[in-house]
Amino acid sequence: MKRVVVIALALIAVGAVAQEQTAQPQTPKDLRFSTNLTQRDEAPSYSDLYCAGFMTTEAVSKTNAITGGTRSPEETLFYRGTQVFVGGGGLQEGSEYSVVRELKDPNHYEPFKGARAAQAAAGQPYAELGRIKVVATRGTEAVAEVEFSCQNMTLGDIVIPFHEHAPVTYRKSGTMERFPSAPGHLNARIVMGQEFDAEAGQGRKVYINAGSNKGVKVGDYFRAVRGYDPEKLNESDSLSYKGPVGEDTQKVPGSVTAETAKQLPLRNLGEMIVLNVTPSSSTAMITNSLEDIMVGDYVELEENSAQ
Repeated sequence: MKRVVVIALALIAVGAVAQEQTAQPQTPKDLRFSTNLTQRDEAPSYSDLYCAGFMTTEAVSKTNAITGGTRSPEETLFYRGTQVFVGGGGLQEGSEYSVVRELKDPNHYEPFKGARAAQAAAGQPYAELGRIKVVATRGTEAVAEVEFSCQNMTLGDIVIPFHEHAPVTYRKSGTMERFPSAPGHLNARIVMGQEFDAEAGQGRKVYINAGSNKGVKVGDYFRAVRGYDPEKLNESDSLSYKGPVGEDTQKVPGSVTAETAKQLPLRNLGEMIVLNVTPSSSTAMITNSLEDIMVGDYVELEENSAQ
């Protein structure tokens, strides 16, 4: 009897192991070393669309600006639900206006060689702070309520007419080539990050030195790419090429030269969708990132990317 029980228990254990092994998902051999990755895009929200900021070479009127608030002079920061005074005249009661801030970079270094010149060519950067609605006018001053705020507004911030942003159609999923097989039909560069960040990841905004004058449209997709050419890397990364390579046991150690590095394929760092376009630049939100995307990285406009 004991022998029968032992045999039965052994058979149950073997069956359980077999079931567990059967339940294990098997990775297809042709996918183990694939260079294509399934991507999951992060959809732009209302705040993404209206708080992304922009760069432009076109003049932005400074006629109207915030001059104070209900509890001035003690109160200098304003946000949703508070009231502000706007000077300059000409505002219409019942109308909505955007509040933007002309920016300057507090940093004293260039994230890449020639960054200052590239930024100047792309245009003056502006932050989008939110939206106000005029509830009354008193002479040249207007009283407005802050309806939507991205960040605190303050004295001197510029008030301009509000315009609806173009809707963005994003792709929910797709396949991203880690090493693109063909270059995009437009090459550009990330010249600045939102809030002057030097690095950016998923959900962050960056500014690209290509706009409507080069055919870029809202909803287009760029991919950020980085090669191995030491002349196009930042200074700290290119220093690695000066170090020794190989192993002590190699009779003939390998070597990396600038010429061989230039032949290596570009790698895809991540992808981004265009939220806003001016003639000289475009604002994009990173929807998928495989590694840190840097100011100075090159981008390629994907073919037929708006879909």
